[in-house]
Amino acid sequence: MKPSLLAVGLSALVLVSACSGGDHPRATATHGATTGTGTPPSPARTPTSPDRLPNPVQSPLPVGSKTLYTGSDHGAGGVTLPASAGKASSITVMWTCAGPSKFDIVASGKPLAGSQCGDGSGVFTAEIPHSHMHELTWKFSAADSVIWRIAIIQPPGNQPPGN
Repeated sequence: MKPSLLAVGLSALVLVSACSGGDHPRATATHGATTGTGTPPSPARTPTSPDRLPNPVQSPLPVGSKTLYTGSDHGAGGVTLPASAGKASSITVMWTCAGPSKFDIVASGKPLAGSQCGDGSGVFTAEIPHSHMHELTWKFSAADSVIWRIAIIQPPGNQPPGN
């Protein structure tokens, strides 16, 4: 028996709603195709190492973009961004993660962005404005059971405020 169109549509809506939330109001998520059956993904499909996660950069970067950091790991981590990042009007962060808990990006003890992880199919994007970049040392907070991939990009033409 085929599931009704309403049931399939509601299942997809619930999946997208559950995955699109983030701790940061500017964080958004995009996801791969779903089967529409409303069944949770099988554990065999959840990646078990960071190199098996999808690339968080889902489309070609605009000409002139500068990649400040790309990395992958599990559990906690971090990066110190170059001084040019502190002069930019904003920085774009894209990440994906898999595991039973959250992945957060924190600077000076204040959250910049974050998401719930799940099966690793979600790709999250957050724009961090200059006003939130008081510190260039960012920490990635996650349980040891969480794997992640991240890309930090400075968009083209992103000059310091007032220039």
